Amino acid sequence: MAITPALPASPSPYFEIIALPKKGLGAIATTTIPANTLLFSEPPLLWITHSPELEEAEQAEHVNTAFAALSGALQTLFLSLAGGVEAGVEGAWKCNNFMLTSDGRENAVFAAASRINHSCNGGENAYWRWEGGKGRIEFWSGRRVEEGEEITHCYRPDWRMGTRNRRLALLEEYGFVCGCVVCEEQDD
Repeated sequence: MAITPALPASPSPYFEIIALPKKGLGAIATTTIPANTLLFSEPPLLWITHSPELEEAEQAEHVNTAFAALSGALQTLFLSLAGGVEAGVEGAWKCNNFMLTSDGRENAVFAAASRINHSCNGGENAYWRWEGGKGRIEFWSGRRVEEGEEITHCYRPDWRMGTRNRRLALLEEYGFVCGCVVCEEQDD
């Protein structure tokens, strides 16, 4: 008998986290959400401060050291996140980390924020901002979100690269071919 793991609880009354066909887990609005609504706020699950000039192996060492310091329950939660094209700790890190500062020195993975799937620039309905003084990421609705609609944000705002190149970049970095409304409408 196969055991289906429990889905993670939503940190918000505005959405639930469910399994989505061809997407893994995602956030679906449980009610109509007005524009500019705070959807949720959460502290990092894993937070790294390092020099952006570090070699990839040194960055991986920092991530693995921080991961080892997590409790067993938090390690399990971290490893439950999508790993993109690479498995394990490094795959989950690469696929789910948010660059918190423009200089690339601070990056973090968040349990709930990692469940918000991608839509290219113009198709997303949410955005995030780092509140460094609070040590929390905040996700906001960027427009009205209808009940039953998936909540999405843009992983790569470089929309000028064209659909084909953008899809290739998302596949290489995150392990999926984007099928958002923007890509489907602008297929080149």
